[in-house]
Amino acid sequence: MTIIDNTQINLIKTNIDVNDRGLAYGDGLFETIACVNGELHNWHLHWKRLILGAERLSLMIPDENFLLDSINSKLFQNNDLNTQNHSINKVIKVIITRGKGGRGYQFPQQPRSTLIISIHNWPEKPVDDYQNGIKLKVCQTCLAPQPALAGIKHLNRLEQVLARNELNGSDYQDGIMQVCPETSVSSSDSKIIEATSSNIFFVKNNQLFTPKIDTCGVQGTIRQEIISLTRKMAIKLEQGYYVLDDLSDASEVFLTNSIFGVVPVLSITDSDNIQRFSAQQNPAKISAKLSNIINKALNRPELMSDIILR
Repeated sequence: MTIIDNTQINLIKTNIDVNDRGLAYGDGLFETIACVNGELHNWHLHWKRLILGAERLSLMIPDENFLLDSINSKLFQNNDLNTQNHSINKVIKVIITRGKGGRGYQFPQQPRSTLIISIHNWPEKPVDDYQNGIKLKVCQTCLAPQPALAGIKHLNRLEQVLARNELNGSDYQDGIMQVCPETSVSSSDSKIIEATSSNIFFVKNNQLFTPKIDTCGVQGTIRQEIISLTRKMAIKLEQGYYVLDDLSDASEVFLTNSIFGVVPVLSITDSDNIQRFSAQQNPAKISAKLSNIINKALNRPELMSDIILR
């Protein structure tokens, strides 16, 4: 099936049809892109993931130039991309659904995808988060394994919605999500995957580790950028299956996100209020090196190589 066809795309400028399958079934994809000083950060990685998602879902998407022109047009409409306002940072959200369809899960016989582009203000993040690290809580809501959806940014995000709202009113800035355990496996043996809206990395003996994204979770663009950077920077990286206990003796833990960049983790506490990780007096070395490239490009604070998380 051809997945790129501009003639089968309906660019929404006003209202969304109540029968749109994105609303009815979450039948679609999205990308959240940082626009920094008028440039789309890591666009090639967003586009690559969008193609992967479209192939997985057999979803029609516009070609790259059409999509870029549509994004730039939306920015101009919002007066966010002109000579007077060129340095303002924005967040761009692109949603592509399978379009209007009747009741039932079967694809429409002649689908016409819906393209929705929205522009959002640049979110601020406390400098203290980058200087002293953030606190994480292990979420009770888990991620159901589904290899067909692993890695892509599909519209079904209820697991993340429930997990994120476990943290309301707490001192924790984000939460760790694990694969739902099998009935014969205890929750302590559950594999960690990611945070609610970020990928997770940790360091042991100057080696970098990150969970595999092959059964569930999102293949983040900053995650992909780091994988590429480690090859250039001669940093040893391993992707594998890890549990909470693997983080207990890590020297560094950090999260990555396409909007906030690299953010260090100060501590991780499980649902029984047992602290699984504490940065204590460990200097942030590898995360600082990566942030010097990634955070700088995102206009976010860089981590100092001699930073000591307390």
